[in-house]
Amino acid sequence: MTSDTITCNHPNGPVVLVSRPIGFTFPLSYAYLAGYLREKDEDVRVLFKPGRKRLAALVKEIMGLDPLIVGFGNLYPELKEIGEIIGMLDKAGRRFPIVIGGQMVSPIPEFAVTITGADFGVIGEGEIILWQLVRALRDGRDPSTVRGLAIRKGNQVLLTGPGEYIQDLSVLPSIPYDLFPVEKWLLIGRWYAENAFQPHWRLKDRVINIHGGRGCPFTCNFCYHHSKPRYRPIPSMMAEAAEALERFDGNMLYFSDDLVIASPKRGRQLVDGIRSLNRQVEYSISARFDILHRLDNGLLKEMKETGCRTMGLGVESGSDRMLKVIGKNVTAEMMKFDLERLKQTGILPSVSIMVGQHTETMEDVEASMKFVRETVQSNPNIQYAFTITTPFPGTPLYELILENGHLRDHKEFYDRYFSGRSEWNQIVNLSEMSPEQVILSHKKIQEIYSEEKRKKLKRAVIMLEKSQGVLNRI
Repeated sequence: MTSDTITCNHPNGPVVLVSRPIGFTFPLSYAYLAGYLREKDEDVRVLFKPGRKRLAALVKEIMGLDPLIVGFGNLYPELKEIGEIIGMLDKAGRRFPIVIGGQMVSPIPEFAVTITGADFGVIGEGEIILWQLVRALRDGRDPSTVRGLAIRKGNQVLLTGPGEYIQDLSVLPSIPYDLFPVEKWLLIGRWYAENAFQPHWRLKDRVINIHGGRGCPFTCNFCYHHSKPRYRPIPSMMAEAAEALERFDGNMLYFSDDLVIASPKRGRQLVDGIRSLNRQVEYSISARFDILHRLDNGLLKEMKETGCRTMGLGVESGSDRMLKVIGKNVTAEMMKFDLERLKQTGILPSVSIMVGQHTETMEDVEASMKFVRETVQSNPNIQYAFTITTPFPGTPLYELILENGHLRDHKEFYDRYFSGRSEWNQIVNLSEMSPEQVILSHKKIQEIYSEEKRKKLKRAVIMLEKSQGVLNRI
């Protein structure tokens, strides 16, 4: 089926949204899409993608619902699988349109709808645009009157111009929790505790996700942001949190914005908001080191006192030169200083480092290895994640590789990304190292991290055994 022959055989059918499986986070993007549609009195169903061996069952379920439209979305790594599911629906004889959205669409809308075979792509934030598309289909109107869409007509794609988005985040739709199996998302602390092996998460955690902002004012070269930064008023966030904590007997709040602590003022407001809750909770937030550096010790102490358990931060490199290339307004010494402040306060850091950045040398990677070794020796409860730099569409790095001729077009990136690659293969070598050096560096820095943690654990066990021996002699 092509968009030339779109027909809505079931104008009264439900809107079906297909989410990734609920694993380690609540799918807030689908929740807000579904919530907005429901507030407009639309019949919404949310399905969850199963494993690859059960995709045929998903296709059968979708076909059996006789939907008005089916929506898929999310991050670039899901683009190929969604195209495969659309192909399976085509073979099953679908007579309804498909819309896709999210980060896998917004920076490359023409390519995304063409490569997947979708009929529509939502560019930017989807709540208002999706609802307007749904209304056009129900009313039998031309979808091209809806702004914010990429409409595929055979091999041609029509862009309808900038679409609407929710400008005032104090009026976000209510989350339709009934559409999301509570046993899958509430106990995500268990997933972390069983897979991350860190004190950052606990088996008993009953985690409520709270969304407080969209966009980011910073310009790291590996990040993609489709809109200007907007922040939800803290009282609105706390009202939603209080209701969900009570309803689900939650004990942990997970603030899942791109950047939760966007300024010291925002940090102060969050602490005051947490204090206003009628139950004691712990919480997880994200920040940047240049913002953390501006938070005084008094505010950090208050964060800990009000339950701040973890703080997510991007180290990205231990090399001052690379930090400038990436777009970080800090130095390695500043980051080590602030990690020590978190240790003294009792807030557990969760951080990330990448290798293979643009112009990175072995000297730069060695600085990152030194940074990891020293910070873990100081605090073994730092949780690190390590990646190889991938220039995803929409990022400054992606524009750079196209401008410099490293890749011809979006299709070449797609083919390289999905061509039997393992998770840590390089798409393009942006560094001054050989591809082999990048892969080995990624492996080595992880080994250093594991080695230093083992050393600290071994010392802790020895100290415990010694203290028990002293007690036995008393």
